[in-house]
Amino acid sequence: MKTVALAALLSSLALAAAAQTCAPPPHLQDEADRARIQQLAIALLPCLAQPDPKLRDDVAFEQLSAWSRGGQLDATTLQRLREALVGVLDGKPDAAGVHQPFAVLTLAEVARVDRLQPFMTAEQRADLVDHAARFLGGVRDYRGFIPGEGWRHGVAHGADLALQLGMNDALSTAQRQQLLSAVTRQVLADHQHAYHFGEGNRLARAALQLQLRLNPDEAAIRAWLDGLLQPLKQAQAWDEAALTDLHNLREFLWPLLAGVLDVADVTRRERLQLPLQKVLRQLP
Repeated sequence: MKTVALAALLSSLALAAAAQTCAPPPHLQDEADRARIQQLAIALLPCLAQPDPKLRDDVAFEQLSAWSRGGQLDATTLQRLREALVGVLDGKPDAAGVHQPFAVLTLAEVARVDRLQPFMTAEQRADLVDHAARFLGGVRDYRGFIPGEGWRHGVAHGADLALQLGMNDALSTAQRQQLLSAVTRQVLADHQHAYHFGEGNRLARAALQLQLRLNPDEAAIRAWLDGLLQPLKQAQAWDEAALTDLHNLREFLWPLLAGVLDVADVTRRERLQLPLQKVLRQLP
C-alpha cells in the first residue's frame, strides 16, 4: 500500500474523471478546495470495489485514508461514507471478493476519526459495532495477497475496525466484549486456513486494546486463553487441522505477548503477561 507513485499522479484530473474511471484526484490542499475534497471522497467510494488493486488500494483507499487522517473530511462527508460503507456490508459480496474487505478497512479510518473527534451518535456507533463484529466473526474468505489481484485480507481489515472501535472511550463494556468475541472467533480461522499474511498480529493488536479496556481479572484472562487452547486439547491426533490450529495460535499469542510487554502499567501488564506466558509454555 505505497503512496509514492500517487503524489506524481495527482495533477490535472477532474472530478468527473475521478468518479467515472477511479483515476487519482487532483492535488488539493488549500481551504478553498475543501468542498471539492468532500465531493471527491464520495466519488471515490465505488473505486473500493475495483478489481484492479492499484485503483482500489493505491488510489481509492490511500486517498480516503489520507484525507481522513489529515482532518480534511467534514462530519457530513464522514457520515455519508459511513452510511455507504455499512450498506456494502449489508449487501452481497462482489464476485472478486474485494469490496467488503476494503469497505471495512475504510470504515476503520472513519471509526478512527470518530474516536479522536466524535461525530457519530451513540446509535450509529452501536450499529457500526454490530456490523464490525458480524463481519469479522463471519469472514470465511481467507485470501490475503495474490499477485495481480492485490489484497482481500478480510480478517486483518476486520481486526483493524475492531481495534479503532475498541479504543473509543464511548463504547460500553458489552460492546467491547462483542468485538473481542469476534476477534477470538477468528484466531483459529475456522480450523481451515493457516495465516501467513500477518493476520494474527492484527488480531492480537485488537485483542490487546480490547482487553486493556475491559480490564478483566486474572481468572477471566485464564479462562479466555484456555478457550483458545480447547481445540488443541480435544484434538485426537496431530493431523493437518491440529497443526493448523497450533500455527494460528502461535501467530496470535506471540504478537499478543509482545504487545503486553509494552504495557506501561505494571499491574495490568503482569495480569496479562503471566497467564499468557503459561499458555505459551504449554504449546509444543
